[in-house]
Amino acid sequence: MPCLSTVPVAANEEVGPGAFLLRAEGDFPAAPGQFYLLRAWDRDPPLSRPMSVFDRKCGQISFLIFVRGQGTRRLAGLRPGDPLTLFGPLGTPVRPRGGRMALVGGGSGIAPLYLAAKEFRTAGEVDAFLGFRDRPFLVPLFQEVASRVHVASEVGAGGVKGVVTEIFRPHGYDACYACGPDGMLERVWQACRSAGVPLWVFLEERMACGVGACRGCAVRTVGGFRLVCRDGPAFPAEEVIWDG
Repeated sequence: MPCLSTVPVAANEEVGPGAFLLRAEGDFPAAPGQFYLLRAWDRDPPLSRPMSVFDRKCGQISFLIFVRGQGTRRLAGLRPGDPLTLFGPLGTPVRPRGGRMALVGGGSGIAPLYLAAKEFRTAGEVDAFLGFRDRPFLVPLFQEVASRVHVASEVGAGGVKGVVTEIFRPHGYDACYACGPDGMLERVWQACRSAGVPLWVFLEERMACGVGACRGCAVRTVGGFRLVCRDGPAFPAEEVIWDG
């Protein structure tokens, strides 16, 4: 069951352009695909911010924050000792298929993939394909938990110049998992479908309550509208109705 807790910030480090690794003190449960609602303010902005769990270990939980607006800017500005309120864990965990697995992340979509790589490696071999707009970051962390890490950036720093879908090939994998912009996810799905490889996609949607009451994060699937916060965030790609 999700719980509401207020704990002190342990560390908050800028790890890339507009990206901060926020660590909070406390033992919090989380499985790949789950998230927490975070807030560090009273009333303004009115809504908490949903954040995928980047990692969890004894005594700490961490989130990769990308500055997008007022709420994420405040989270990025937190200092050690500042209070942080967490509500979670939320969402349905995604399980490893086993065998050879590929994790594909673009931009802020890399946020849930570190915990997935860390947990999935007990079920098989995990490769990571990471895409960045500017210089890559956190790649050494991924190299600690993945068998191979492939990097693409739009400026050509630290890997291949281009986008992550240009370096990802699904052939030879037993399952793939992807998170990023919808256009990227659709291209990954097209590649996986052609190769006959199952794909799970972590969808990103704006949300308010995080528990399915407001229905603000509904997405269209072949079985009707489903809620990212409650039914996801991870869905089999063949169930999603892609607008493209």
